[in-house]
Amino acid sequence: MRYKITLEYDGARYHGWQKQPKEPLTVQETVENAVMHIAGSYVKVTASGRTDEGVHALGQVAHFDCDNALPCERMKAALNHWLPDDVRVTECETAPDTFDARKSAKRKTYMYRFYVSDTESPLRRTRECYGGTSLDDAAMDDAAKLFVGTHDFAAFMSSGSSAKTSVRTVFDASVKREGISVVFSVTGNGFLYNMVRIMAGALLKVGKGGGKERIEKALAEGDRRLVPDIAPPYALYLIGADYGSGAKIAQNSRPILI
Repeated sequence: MRYKITLEYDGARYHGWQKQPKEPLTVQETVENAVMHIAGSYVKVTASGRTDEGVHALGQVAHFDCDNALPCERMKAALNHWLPDDVRVTECETAPDTFDARKSAKRKTYMYRFYVSDTESPLRRTRECYGGTSLDDAAMDDAAKLFVGTHDFAAFMSSGSSAKTSVRTVFDASVKREGISVVFSVTGNGFLYNMVRIMAGALLKVGKGGGKERIEKALAEGDRRLVPDIAPPYALYLIGADYGSGAKIAQNSRPILI
């Protein structure tokens, strides 16, 4: 039986989603260990997308096959019993054998969070990126609209990517203020290595007083040097994946801080 699960996790102590030979702790291996307790043997867990070291998720979708066919609520409870406190299954359902959490995804949404304050917050420092005493969120929102559409995002990709093409489609990109937080949200059909964090780094420059023209030029010329900054990982969240209904993305978007 194939199970489709939605995961929420704090990525602070993990070396990203994907299991790696030389890294002792990844989210994938942690989830697979929980499944193994139930299945009795190793079972691969496939996610909608990789999250990098330190990146969080509110709605990471994954699938796995298990011959030990438990009702979904019991499977959810059993997984959460074996998972550590910083990883939780929030939803569990059965899926057809043709469902693939990665290949079947039509859209993915990420959120990057900044905050503005006279002083840096000891509570927000592992959840949001400090943007200084002020950010022009209206200018950031205007610049974010440049990402919408089908573009070659070569300038917004770190070296080391195995992607066959750097062309991606962004369906929506916006920046809005939530109290002292400034939140960048972006939905696309896929994202390149560090793409959202490079976008966030470019928008941070805009918020501090300029740089929109550099984003325009980077999209046109594909020159990574025009947008060199990569925002830190701890303020990035995978919100969710959409498999055609359009509803999944919004379900797990909830406030991070009071």
